[in-house]
Order: sequence, then structure tokens, then C-alpha cells
Amino acid sequence: MALRRRRFPEGSFLWFTFCGLVATTAVMLHTDLRDLLDQQSLAPFAMPTPVRMERPEKNDQIRPYLPTARPVAPDETGPSPGRTRPRDAREAEPMTFRFGAGGALYAEGTVTPGTAGLLEAVLAGERARGLKEIVLHSPGGSVTDAMAMARAIRKSGLATHVLEDGYCASSCPLLFAGGAERIAHPKAWIGVHQVYTLPSAMGSLAEGMDQAQRVSAEAQLLLVELGVDPRVWVHAMATPKTKLYLFTPDELTSYGLATELEPERVAGDPPHARPVAAVAETASAR
Repeated sequence: MALRRRRFPEGSFLWFTFCGLVATTAVMLHTDLRDLLDQQSLAPFAMPTPVRMERPEKNDQIRPYLPTARPVAPDETGPSPGRTRPRDAREAEPMTFRFGAGGALYAEGTVTPGTAGLLEAVLAGERARGLKEIVLHSPGGSVTDAMAMARAIRKSGLATHVLEDGYCASSCPLLFAGGAERIAHPKAWIGVHQVYTLPSAMGSLAEGMDQAQRVSAEAQLLLVELGVDPRVWVHAMATPKTKLYLFTPDELTSYGLATELEPERVAGDPPHARPVAAVAETASAR
């Protein structure tokens, strides 16, 4: 008895070929994505907080920019007594302001459009009368808002402060420069990079580049106005937007970005003099 060959419906070969191509493409995409995530340049955007990296040293100061995380030194074993920087994923959230003990206002999170107006409202409030300093922990954000906030801080006569392992990146150093006194811990992460604009917001690439250059010039003029060496922003202009130029403690003081370096505590020292009181957030930029 002769066996009859089974015939597949017309077009089946093309269908099986298509499915095979889809499966192969999926495997290749998975492999490529895994390789990309292993690259240092994209790791900050994929890794959860915190991200461990070496502290900057002279001539070794370029690190990945972390817009939604915070850098942590490889030898860090956990929060030291008295540390007041936020321990949750607050970097990715719009900046909030909360009052703490000792006349401190804690500014934490991303600077978004409108944050400048929010800060001005906080400083005009009744509770702001006893303020002495603004403690910063921010991956930066809107440069125009940061510049307006720097001027508001200087007008108020408040000091600015970045604590041990505090993060002040991108446009945040402009806020820091606004302080009448500017205190930085030697182990604070303070750095800058290029200004960039979103094409959807700025139109053509040429228009976006023009806007970025104009904002960079305004940032340099602001630093001069605040008594800070404009070379701070030269480093920003020379550093790609996915990277960060981290200042060493010597640079912070030689450029005048910091007027004072906070003494490092040693074993047995009391906790930070300005612990966070049990307070509620008073405002947010949501």
C-alpha cells in the first residue's frame, strides 16, 4: 500500500520561515540587550539604587551620570550614624522640600519645571524664618529653574550644604553655588556635564544646540555673579551628557564652589550636628 504524502496548506513554508525569523530575532535582541546593559555607559539607566563607583581622584574624575540613582563608594558598608541623605529612590522623583532640626531645609529629588517657584513659596512661608541652610541631594534637572533657585537662595542669605555621600549633579551645583556659604563634605558626589535639550521641546537639532549653548553661557555668567570660578562650567561643557565630571575636594575649594569642607568624622565622633527631625514634607513639585 503506497503511502500518500501529506500536503501542507499553501503558504505554510512562508509561515514557518516567518516564525523562525521572529524567534531568531527575539534571541538576538535579548543577547544584544544583555550586552548593552553590561556596558558602563548604559548601566546607570538600568541599575537600581545605589550604584557603586570609585570616588574621583585628580585626572580620574569622569564617571557615569546617574539621573535616577545615587553613587556609592565600593567600600561603603551602610549608612553611617547621623547620615541624613534619603535612603529611598527619591532621586528620580520631583524635588521636595522638608524642614529639619537646626534650621535646615532639605531639598531632595529632581529639579523639574516649576521647582523654582515652589522654592520661592517655601522661602516666603512662615516656617522659613528660622532657616539657616539648604541641604541638597539632587541629580539635577531643569537648568533654568536651577539658576532661578540659586538666585533665590543667595537673596535669602542661606548657606547650602551637601552632606557625606550626598549627591549634587548636573544642574544641582548651580543651586549649591547660590549659598552665601557653601559647605561640602569631602565625600560628597558633586559633578557637572553638558546642557542638553529635548528635541520634541526645542524643535530642530540646530535650535536645540543653540538653546543649549545659550543656557551654558547664562550658567557661566551666573557663577561669576555668585563669586564662583566659571571654570566649573567649562568642565560641564567638556563632559558628555551621559557622563559626569566629579570635582575633587581640592577643586571644590580652589574654584570657590565650596567655601568650606566639612570635617570628616572618625570612629567615636558624635553624629552629624544637624540630624533630620521627624518632619513631614511641606511641598512638592508634582
